[in-house]
Amino acid sequence: MFRNYFKIAFRHLQRHKFLTAINVCGLAVGMACCIMIVLYVRDELSFDRFHHKGNNIYRLTTAESNTANGTMNYNASIQFPVGPALKKEISGIKDAVRIFTPGTTLFTQGDKKILEEHSGYADASFFQMFDFPLLEGDPATVLKDPYTVVLTASAAKRYFGQQSPIGKMLKVGNDYTCTVTGVARDMPANTDLRMDIIQSFSTLMSRHEAWEKLWYMFSSNVTYVQLADGTDPKKMEPLLKDFVKLHIGSILEKYDIHFSLALQPLQHAHLRPDGDIGGTDNMLAIRLYIAIAAFIVLIACINFMNLTTARGDERAKEVGLRKVLGAERQSLVFQFLAESVLISFLSLVAALILVLAFLPLFNSITGKSLGLFTSTDGFIYGGLLGLAAIVGLLAGSYPALYLSGLMPVRVLKGRFMAAATKSFVRRALVVSQFAIAVILIIATTVVYTQLRFWQQKNLGFDKEHLVNIYLDGLDTVSRAQLLKVELKALPGVQQASLSNFLVGTGILMDCPIGMVGGSDKEAFVANVISGDAELLKTTGIKLIAGRDFDPAMATDSSDAFIVNRAAAKRLGLIDPIGKRIEWRPGNLVKQGTIIGVTEDFNFRSLHYQIDPVIYQVRPQEAAVLTVRLARGNHLDQLASMEKVWNKLAPDNPFNYSFVQQDLQTQYVSERTMGQIFGIFASLAVFIACIGLLGLSMLIARQRTKEIGVRKVLGASVVQVSALLSRDFLKQVLVGITIGIPVAWFCMEQWLHHFAFRIHLYWWMFALTALVVILIALFTVSIQSVRAALMNPVKSLRTE
Repeated sequence: MFRNYFKIAFRHLQRHKFLTAINVCGLAVGMACCIMIVLYVRDELSFDRFHHKGNNIYRLTTAESNTANGTMNYNASIQFPVGPALKKEISGIKDAVRIFTPGTTLFTQGDKKILEEHSGYADASFFQMFDFPLLEGDPATVLKDPYTVVLTASAAKRYFGQQSPIGKMLKVGNDYTCTVTGVARDMPANTDLRMDIIQSFSTLMSRHEAWEKLWYMFSSNVTYVQLADGTDPKKMEPLLKDFVKLHIGSILEKYDIHFSLALQPLQHAHLRPDGDIGGTDNMLAIRLYIAIAAFIVLIACINFMNLTTARGDERAKEVGLRKVLGAERQSLVFQFLAESVLISFLSLVAALILVLAFLPLFNSITGKSLGLFTSTDGFIYGGLLGLAAIVGLLAGSYPALYLSGLMPVRVLKGRFMAAATKSFVRRALVVSQFAIAVILIIATTVVYTQLRFWQQKNLGFDKEHLVNIYLDGLDTVSRAQLLKVELKALPGVQQASLSNFLVGTGILMDCPIGMVGGSDKEAFVANVISGDAELLKTTGIKLIAGRDFDPAMATDSSDAFIVNRAAAKRLGLIDPIGKRIEWRPGNLVKQGTIIGVTEDFNFRSLHYQIDPVIYQVRPQEAAVLTVRLARGNHLDQLASMEKVWNKLAPDNPFNYSFVQQDLQTQYVSERTMGQIFGIFASLAVFIACIGLLGLSMLIARQRTKEIGVRKVLGASVVQVSALLSRDFLKQVLVGITIGIPVAWFCMEQWLHHFAFRIHLYWWMFALTALVVILIALFTVSIQSVRAALMNPVKSLRTE
């Protein structure tokens, strides 16, 4: 019986090739969009979910509030002593693993010198807590001793070729060497713990013994804890509170800072990098992508419904005749559903072709390596078949139930068409299509406007032609100073400055500061720039009061500070010049006089507010040489700079980055979101217009006699076209009216996370409305003009 349904459905689709092609096109585009978004979302949700102990593993996060200024900061960086102390003092914590990632590091083996981006340090039980299988070595001992290192298989091949690296030496920077004790399988792409070279944490601690006791020092150290089986993480909250009070509370209370620790499930860490309790939450983007996938498929299904009902008059006569001949409603429903399911599976084939064709482009936009048939768990295959079945049943349900329920007597007497023109459901479908399209277009407009705002905003320094050169290979201050002098002598270099300020990315140190003689509770944490006296000249940071550092004045290197406007405000100083302040790195206290105040400048991403900054002359603490190039061929200028570098540090690669490029990388996720929204908003409008074209075909057919009579009575083509378009325009306007407030609410929620953001201007909504109206009118006019040009004699004969 079902075979006959599909055989009849196939014959029917063959007789109406044009409408079948439009249906397949609309559904294929919608399903292709859905498949690509599902692949992306599934990959994002899969991060670090493959660890067998994952349900018991939690990342430690912090929440820090300051009563004085009402700020709240969330962070996943933890003080070095916390992990071992938690394991020792709280019985419910079975294990703790610290992971420290210092950034790009130079490794040397023989004549091979490679700057590795993915390297770090980990505690001894790293390979026991996490499921990163070792190909060589014992998971319990490979990271136990100081100066030991584990390589992934690809890293081992880079340095040692096909030979076993076990027992061989690997040099780290210009400082020390480690013994290779293990080789791990390459880490999968869906982990945030990726490291190609892992040194033992005891190596780091043996070189910085004081760090083990620095309860106030935050760094890029991340700590994961494993709870004992059956331990409720909620019961850990009071224990963590007592732990903080015992070890950290006394330090922070005097600065009026309230600090707390929280346990974040490992599975949440990727999408909530600052913790579950606050900070960045990328789950909002994931929810938006899921909503886009659902909306695109819904629009495609609505499109199918409209095109099917556009031929309602023909199918109504078919239904009437079948019922007169004894067909039951159930058999008619199955027949219509068979047609829709058949179209859905044909669309699935077309969608898979589209996905295979455009997935490389989608991967380049999202920065992923997604594959359609790379999964072996059956999810993709079952999901594709389920998608086709659901789309077929959803798209065919309304036509099947509606048309199969028609009364044969009424249909055969010709009363169906007059009733069909008043279909509220069909109009609601069109309204919903355009409401969804409006939401996506506005979202795209807002995202790109926010990105342009970030790109064009005055950051408080001149970002043009600035280059950061990383001083990893220069082991002495004198060599760094010599590099600066020789680079400044090059014709393509205008200025150069040594500092710990990675321009465009952040400042590498923060410490409490306060007024000399002031109370501890008035002190606050500020970012500390340590560099030479030429930083302001090099970066273009503007002084608004006082003076710059003067190398000729000896006291400037020992007893002088420059602060930004935010720091002066936090200090409560209207006229800060000449005032004495102190900064407190560790147990030391260093005092100095404020000699200058700079305008506030964005020393990190515009996601965050501008924090207080103090600037001191300490070139010996520099990690970066910032160079301002003259206008010209930057490649030639960099080549000249590299020659100077190779002369002074021949054993180390020349490592640099342009500040403008660093700034761009901070907004990759927002740029990806904008591109995804833009692509799928365009496709949503395309599919919606196909549905609108189908509805215009229905109305034109139903009003054929009316059009003929009006033309005989003297109506022009323009008048007839306007008559047919008016009803559609009303539906589009209703869709716009519904879509605008929904889009406004969603984008306000998205923008709320940024310290520097745009306002939602009226023109964003007006422009979207205008574009949608023009596209809709163009689509409808194709059919309206065609109907208006029809010979009235022929129109009247059709009745």
